Amino acid sequence: MLRRHVTGATKPSASEILDRLEVWGQKLGLDATRSLLDVLGRPQQRVPAVLVAGTNGKGSTSAALASILSAAGFRCGLYTSPHLEHVEERLRIDGTAISETELGHWLRRVLDAAGEAPPTYFESLTAAAWLHFAHHGVDAAVFEVGLGGRLDATNVSDPLLSVITQVARDHAPQLGWTLTSIAGEKAGVMRPGRTCLTWPGRPEVQRELRRCAAVRGARLVDASVGAELDRLQAPLAGRHQLGNVALAIRAAKEFCALAESELPAAAVRNGVDALRWPGRLEWVDLEAHGARRRVLFDAAHNPAGAAALRTYLDETGLRFDLLYGSLAEKEPELCLPVLAEKADRVALTAFDHPRAASPEALAPLLPAGRAVIHEDASNALERCLAAPSSPDHALVVTGSLYLVGEVRSALRGRYNVPPAARKVVTGFRP
Repeated sequence: MLRRHVTGATKPSASEILDRLEVWGQKLGLDATRSLLDVLGRPQQRVPAVLVAGTNGKGSTSAALASILSAAGFRCGLYTSPHLEHVEERLRIDGTAISETELGHWLRRVLDAAGEAPPTYFESLTAAAWLHFAHHGVDAAVFEVGLGGRLDATNVSDPLLSVITQVARDHAPQLGWTLTSIAGEKAGVMRPGRTCLTWPGRPEVQRELRRCAAVRGARLVDASVGAELDRLQAPLAGRHQLGNVALAIRAAKEFCALAESELPAAAVRNGVDALRWPGRLEWVDLEAHGARRRVLFDAAHNPAGAAALRTYLDETGLRFDLLYGSLAEKEPELCLPVLAEKADRVALTAFDHPRAASPEALAPLLPAGRAVIHEDASNALERCLAAPSSPDHALVVTGSLYLVGEVRSALRGRYNVPPAARKVVTGFRP
């Protein structure tokens, strides 16, 4: 039924195809993706790949690595998830997002190859990314793992290099309830005889990664050794981003060595300077209700992310209001109190996602009367911007990337800022 719908003469758009695939949900396992790519001619075998797993920071690290490789002269693809506003953001070459027309073309190819057994939303996009990158003959493709690593659809490739960013508790029902089990799932991106770069984390995480590397015969490398964070400047806000950028630089050096070349210092400088990553500690300035306002967007969708955002807010010393919404399973009870503690005002809202927590369910996580409730995120934004403020007073929008995307889009619709995420060139463009 689905195949007849998406391969006919009407040529449905990428969004129409993916909307119909939503009903198949998410499943872990590689067999379906591997079989699908076999039918499509195994495009993953024609693209040198880097897999980036981790809990927090893997998107920023992936974007930084792709930007540096582009600056080093490699035509570089970048595949990330989820998206902020438009699905085209997930597939980029040299920092530029795929067009909706081309994404629709690749998705129709994928669905035609799948026959009567439709792939999931994520499997379809992953297969489309391989087709896109292989068709354009990229020299490298950086793939951000969607969930875990071992059973994620991105793991069907044979990466030249693997990267594991910070590991924290998230997606526990799928990956396990301990940091050790989660680290074991992330370690699934390791390959025998090949390098896997990591960044120092909790002792139990490092022990498990070392154990997995020994079992798989992978070379585990601590990328922090020799990294000079005090000399590193990154365009992304937050000190935690320095570690992500340093990890990306080391990964770029390793990739260049595999290509029998050296990474020029100018490529590092130009690649890092060109890095943009919307929705992650992203500042937006605007005029609203006759006053200058500053809005800070950040996903902070799990306890580790909330702690990083809180540290950044403490370091800036700015006064702020908080606009918060979360998926129900993302442990808002551990995130919201941390972020709300120093906020002058707190607004709770929902967003367009079937698993979004209701603001009424979030309110009891704070002292009585501490927060106001807005059922609609767009209306919540306007109410927050209309509240009395001063030029050095910020509005922090956080709790979920889905909320950030929805509010970011609403802000642009009313105040013409910021640009759509798919129009942002996220890295170095030759």
